[in-house]
Amino acid sequence: MELLHIDLFGPVSTASIYGNKYGLVIVDDYSRWSWVKFLKSKDDSYDVFSKFCIQIQSEKELKILKVRSDHGGEFENEPFEIFCEKHGLIHEFSSPRTPQQNGVVERKNRSLQEMARTMIHENNLEKHFWAEVVNTACYVQNRIYIRPLLNKTTYELFKGRKPNISYFHQFECTRYILNNKVYLKKFDAKAQKGISLGYSERSKAYRLYNSETLCVEESMHVKFDGKEPGDETPEQIDIAGSEDSDDYSEPDQISELNGTSEAVTAPDIPEAAAAPDVPTT
Repeated sequence: MELLHIDLFGPVSTASIYGNKYGLVIVDDYSRWSWVKFLKSKDDSYDVFSKFCIQIQSEKELKILKVRSDHGGEFENEPFEIFCEKHGLIHEFSSPRTPQQNGVVERKNRSLQEMARTMIHENNLEKHFWAEVVNTACYVQNRIYIRPLLNKTTYELFKGRKPNISYFHQFECTRYILNNKVYLKKFDAKAQKGISLGYSERSKAYRLYNSETLCVEESMHVKFDGKEPGDETPEQIDIAGSEDSDDYSEPDQISELNGTSEAVTAPDIPEAAAAPDVPTT
């Protein structure tokens, strides 16, 4: 927590479902643990970052010593400098037009966007879900990436224990959410159909988009559909097997009656019995 790298990406052409168009990426230099905060405007960067610093220092009981960013107007301004002076933070800048000097967060920024783009197009997801997808990408990367020099995951370095990923499921698979909010009549459906959008950061729950209420909600009362995207049905498997078959033997006889092409086997015809010898007179 001694050094934090920060960078901003955006504006995204399509606003998220909550109206955000920017993403503030924050990376811890030692563990490479990352956070993404979504903003409606660049002007919100100072408020979001200042609240984040106070919260994370209280949570980890550690003090942030340095912050490194580029010379963007959202970082190089009077309120930001006053906050750094008040809390004893050293604000470092990368040289103009030299993003590699802040390469830790620049690479993280790019990897999050590339991973999110792949997830959106692979699952034909609407683009206004981009913030949910980026958040899920960050959540997953924090638990699977390994720092080569330390041979430990980011999660292990930041949390002090190995991550549990047994609850991970395929992104955007169909799920059925238990309807425990609305009063149900005798024969109303107990579940509502939705799609998976990721995992909650603040509770042990999944984040889902409810296709009936058209809103994002968090719940643990979820049933996963057994058929994941890309699974083949038995009929598809049989058809594929018949198409790939190497048996091209033709039937002995083809019946063209009634427009059919079924193989017909000729009946066995008994051989004619030999005529008995008749004595001649």
